[in-house]
Amino acid sequence: MQTVERWVTRSDAWTREDDERLASVVLRHIRTGSTQLKAFEEASAELGRTAAACGYRWNGVVRKNYRDEIEAAKRERKQLHKASGESGSGKDAETMLTTMTSSDTMRDVIKFLETFDNQYQKLRQQVDALEAERNRLAERVRELEAQLARTPYTAEAPLTPEQLEQDSKTLFAIMERARKLLESDGSRPRGD
Repeated sequence: MQTVERWVTRSDAWTREDDERLASVVLRHIRTGSTQLKAFEEASAELGRTAAACGYRWNGVVRKNYRDEIEAAKRERKQLHKASGESGSGKDAETMLTTMTSSDTMRDVIKFLETFDNQYQKLRQQVDALEAERNRLAERVRELEAQLARTPYTAEAPLTPEQLEQDSKTLFAIMERARKLLESDGSRPRGD
């Protein structure tokens, strides 16, 4: 019993509804003569779990609670097989199967659609938020492009080594003249 209590406290624990949905799918597959592996694959899609997890849960916990239903499903499968053999066509057997499982199937469909609708609403909200963010970023890009268009672009051609040498000589010549002026200005008396 301690392991069962441990499962209940986990965030991904199996709920009673999960067990019922799993049982419904497996029982439907038993009735139709399908394999349990196919049932586990279908249940995994509905429950958002792996097929292995569904098989483990069915064989370890759920199956024990549905012994009578399993036997009834096997009897229905035999009746279905017998009816399809006598009638010579699968149509009558298909109708009988639909009648036998329609209430379970409708509950499964309703649960699936409710889950699907909830997931769709969440995804729709995420899409709306992402579209709003995209629009905000697109507006920011337009603002920056407009600002860039207003800013004058003054790119000068790169200097060649010869131009750099010439400019350096000119700068040194100006600095030399300024030094000489300061020296000559320093030799005069300050009161003039």
